[in-house]
Order: sequence, then C-alpha cells, then structure tokens
Amino acid sequence: MAVFTIEELTNATNGVLIAGRRHAQITGVSIDSRSLVPGDVFFALKGPNFDGHSFAKAAAEKGAAAIVSERELELPSVWAGAVIKVADTLQAYGALARHHRQRYDLPVIGITGSNGKTTTKELIAAVLGEKYNVVKTEKNYNNEIGLPQTLLKIDDSTEAVVVEMGMRGQGQIAYLAKLAQPTIGVITNIGVTHLELLGTQAAIAAAKGELIEGLSPSGLAVLNGDDPLVIPMATGFAGESLFYSLEKPDSHGKNQPALYMVATTTKGDCEVVTVDGRWGKFEFTLPLLGQHNIANALAALIVGLALGLTQEEVVCGIQRVEHIENRLRKIEVGGITVLDDTYNASPPSVQAALEVLHDLNNPGRKIAVFGDMLELGAIAPEAHHKIGELTAASGCSALFTYGPLSVSTMEGAKRKGVYARHFTTKDELWLELRSYLAPGDAVLFKGSRGMAMETLVEKVVAHHKGGEE
Repeated sequence: MAVFTIEELTNATNGVLIAGRRHAQITGVSIDSRSLVPGDVFFALKGPNFDGHSFAKAAAEKGAAAIVSERELELPSVWAGAVIKVADTLQAYGALARHHRQRYDLPVIGITGSNGKTTTKELIAAVLGEKYNVVKTEKNYNNEIGLPQTLLKIDDSTEAVVVEMGMRGQGQIAYLAKLAQPTIGVITNIGVTHLELLGTQAAIAAAKGELIEGLSPSGLAVLNGDDPLVIPMATGFAGESLFYSLEKPDSHGKNQPALYMVATTTKGDCEVVTVDGRWGKFEFTLPLLGQHNIANALAALIVGLALGLTQEEVVCGIQRVEHIENRLRKIEVGGITVLDDTYNASPPSVQAALEVLHDLNNPGRKIAVFGDMLELGAIAPEAHHKIGELTAASGCSALFTYGPLSVSTMEGAKRKGVYARHFTTKDELWLELRSYLAPGDAVLFKGSRGMAMETLVEKVVAHHKGGEE
C-alpha cells in the first residue's frame, strides 16, 4: 500500500495545496472513483473519452482523503479532504509513482520491443517468483497510466518489479524509464509495428532503445542477439550487455551470446530446450509453443541468472508460467485444434504463428484465419501479400481473411495455390468457415487488436461444444 502525507504528495507532484491539512495522511492512490477506497487520493485524469474532474464529487463522497485536480471543483461542503492543484494530472500521477519507486532499492526490470513484451514480462516474473516477491505489470497495462499503477503497488514486502513498456512515438519509453528507473532493460526485437507512426524501422529502434539509454551505468541490458537492430544498442551503453540467441555462436561472432539455444524438441504443448553459455549447459521445459517464445524464455533466464537465481530455480520458474490469454493458446474442441493468437499481429508474429501451425501433428488440414495487420504504413499492401504467400509455404490448405488490407493476403495465398477467400464481415466468414471445418483440422486465428478476431475463436468453440447452431 502506497502511503503519503499530503505534504509529501504536494511536493512530489509539484502541486499547490488549496484546501485541507498539510500533514494529513493518505493510504492509497485511485484514478477510478468506482473502485476508490476511503483514504485514497483521487487523481482526476483526462483522456479522449473521459474527464476525471467530472467524478471528483463522487470520489469525495466515497471518502477520498485528497483530490489532485487541474481546475476548481464543486465538492460537497461537508467533505474535509485536501485539494491539490497541478498543471497536468497525468504528469503529476507519474511523478508520484516515480517518487514512490525511489523509496525502494530493489531490481526493476523494464521490457520493451515490437513483439513479445507481455510474454517476456510473464516469463521473467515467473522466473523471479521462485526466489523473490514480485510486483509485475498486470495484463498489458504498459503506458503512462498503467506503468505508474504498477509502481504504486510496491510495498515493503516487494523484492523485485517487472514492468512492460509500450510506446506509440518518440520519447514515450524515455518517459516511462524516467518513472520506473529500471536496473535491467530487456529489448525483445524491433519489428514494423508502429511504422505508420514512426516511418522507419530505424526510428522504431531508436524509440525502443530509449529504455537502454535510461539505464544507469551500473545497470544491465539484456538484448536479442539475433536482431540486427537490437545489437547496436549495446554500443553506447556504459553498463554490461548480455545477448541471447537461438543460434550457436561461431568463432567469428562479434557479440558472443551469454545464453544460446543448442537444441529443441516439441512435446505436446511444450518446447523442451537445451541451452548453453555463461552458466553452462542445461535443459528446460517451456509450456509455450514456438521459436519466438523460446527467445523470450532465454531473455527471462538471463535476467534470473544475472540476479543470482540457480539453474534449478530458473528452470522451475519457466515451467510455472501460465498461458497468456489470446497468445498462441491451443484449444482442442470437437476434434479440431484451434490456435488462438488473436491478441495482436505484425509480419514477424504472424510468421512465428504460422511456423507453430506448420509443426502441429494434426491428422487433418491446416487452415489460417487472418484479420488485418494495422499500423504498417506504406508497406502494408506488400506485407499482407507476403503473409498470404507464406501460408502456402506453411502448409495451409485454406485461408480466410477479414478486413480491407487482407485482400492482399488473400491474393498472395491464391497466387501460391491456396484456397483463399476474403470477407467483408466476420459473420460471412464464420458461415463459410463453419461449413468448411472438419475433425482433424488445425486452424490458426490472428489479427491486430483492432480486428477483434477472438470473436471468431469464441464462435468455433461455442459451436463445437454444442452451444451454437
């Protein structure tokens, strides 16, 4: 529980106390009047579709000890709490979270990258959980609101913090790093997500690299040694950099990985992986499918080993990771294997999912159901077309697509001889897919978050469980 005096809160947020007692105490932080607990300070945040100032009165009536606001408020006359005026409530919220984080001397692991952030965060938290009491980002709350929420959960029992950092432009990771002050920075990869906003992969790399720039010289950078845009991030960093790789190093390699994959075997829903490197050779079982998830696991193993965990502890931690919703979740229903990877999509993540589909040992056909990949900018038509061609190379018998950009995906698949159909509505797609699927088939669903392709997964599951006609 984050506890502050009003004076401490005022100083941390660079605010002005305009009502209330300076030495009163608050016992929690809230940005939602519905879940506010008496004694909380309420931050009146503003967004595109809401203004927390409209809920300040409700917060006061529920027992808020203080309200942080950008303007004058109409509050109950009997309310005895404090009002602190600030220039920007969002910036003030972040400043308080930074102040709270500075109270504690403990490892803080920051994670960013184009793909795999949330999975890597869960893997690191699972590994560290074998030895430490861990506070981590919930779900993917990785922005300027979600990250402070995580930091404000730190208390005297916390021994390590794992935070995911997302971005939609230059300077955003730098801001989040300023709040979290990470001691370890992990970069998973640099893809083409956000290309529409940032223009080039180099610009995306620069934005993600702000995490490493935000580390102190005593910090540690954990970097994907297979990504040519990530490798150079070690050059300008004064601290130690450790690389991980899915390939064995050669004697001429410039960056020798601290941990690398020697061999892997898929067994059911798991990958059994042998690795070698700085900590010697050992084996672990990863309850997630795909080479991309093995790479994420290598990053987590390095973090754990670097923080003093034993091989046995990190291996146990990896095995305990829980499957993450809508990320290559394997569902068996009605004799059909469903791969639900609908959380998001980019060209590298679609390729990774297709590799998992290809390697499934199902007796029937392999089918892909794809929605648009968003935020790709000028490369969108070509990227979608290439994904269509890739469905053929991945052994797909059929492809069903939804969304205007996915017309190109359908065309690319058709050129390679795949039975491919495009639909303007998900209802139309479902009607054909429902009649097409047969026991023994394996079907992969994927698309960007805005396409909500999980609704089709729900239809397949409900139908084959007998819940829908």
